[in-house]
Amino acid sequence: MQSPEIERRLPVWEAMSDLFLDTEITEDRYRNIARRVIESGYGKEEVERILWLEVFPVLESNLRNIVGEWAGFSRQWLRKNICISNEASERPAASSVVDEITRCWARVCEFLPEEYR
Repeated sequence: MQSPEIERRLPVWEAMSDLFLDTEITEDRYRNIARRVIESGYGKEEVERILWLEVFPVLESNLRNIVGEWAGFSRQWLRKNICISNEASERPAASSVVDEITRCWARVCEFLPEEYR
């Protein structure tokens, strides 16, 4: 399914998917994720909804997999597997993966304007 909203979200999904790769995340990558979030024009609440209710449920298992994806997820794969959520923005229940993504998101926020923190 292609829609203007999916196409608008796709760069955010793609940027945030980097948080779920089985690789070390560099400062440049955090900066790139922040830049793409800013470019999306989404506000803090919508960005966090995208992270926790759209990207996280689909990609969190990659961080639990001993041989997880490290090269990156293709746009086509993300478009096919991630769905837009209209639910209220809430983080999933506590777990080691939630803790890791929370830590990584805090690093991204270091490079975002104050209204995202």
